[in-house]
Amino acid sequence: MNKKTFSFRSVLLMLLIIALIPALGFAHDAAAAQAKTSLPPSSFLAPNTIFHPDFDFLEKGQGYLSYQGDNKVNIWGETYGTVRVNEIGIQVTLQRWTGSTWTDVYIGASVKERNAAYAYTSVRDISVLSGYYYRVKAYHWIRKDNTTESGYRYSSSYLIPE
Repeated sequence: MNKKTFSFRSVLLMLLIIALIPALGFAHDAAAAQAKTSLPPSSFLAPNTIFHPDFDFLEKGQGYLSYQGDNKVNIWGETYGTVRVNEIGIQVTLQRWTGSTWTDVYIGASVKERNAAYAYTSVRDISVLSGYYYRVKAYHWIRKDNTTESGYRYSSSYLIPE
């Protein structure tokens, strides 16, 4: 390939990328225009998003949300211990952003496993309202002999389409 052909292709590729940048911005603006509230703050900055670094037994955990269409979501979560413990558990809660605060709209049952290092729960087909942001708040805990360790983790937020 000669320099002239390479240069022409490079310029063409740059023009294509530049042309797509406003479209990407428009897609975000269009989604935000469907929202009935302001954009929620980042879940990364939410309090209690990570477990205490001195925990010995509660290793990690997370909550998840997936949109199924027709204003239905599935939520699930899992808790991991570093070793088998007397009790390990999780409870997932679906939250909706009101524009100023996260409110609980569905609280799942607590799931406890005994003599285990893992706990899992899921809830399917929860009805949601279009135009609102949702996220999962997951409460994780373990009990090992006389030690209890617990904490919350939050999923990313998701805007339910109109």
